[in-house]
Amino acid sequence: MRFELENNTLNAIENENIVGYIDFELEDNVLNVIHTFVDPSQRGKGLAKKMMDEIYYYSLNNNYKIKASCSYAIKYLEDLN
Repeated sequence: MRFELENNTLNAIENENIVGYIDFELEDNVLNVIHTFVDPSQRGKGLAKKMMDEIYYYSLNNNYKIKASCSYAIKYLEDLN
């Protein structure tokens, strides 16, 4: 499994297929997670959390504040505190 950023999307790629993604908006140094998706074949394996970990560390490494409009991302960020 590898992760690739393309435009405002983080893709999770396995065997050259996108099996999950996170869409986000970036404005005024604030990264807002707006949508997460995991292919049904990959659900229950922790992929959404791995993708959120990638986005979270991406935001830290780029000095972005992070917020969430997506319900999964909201819960992820609440669990960090």
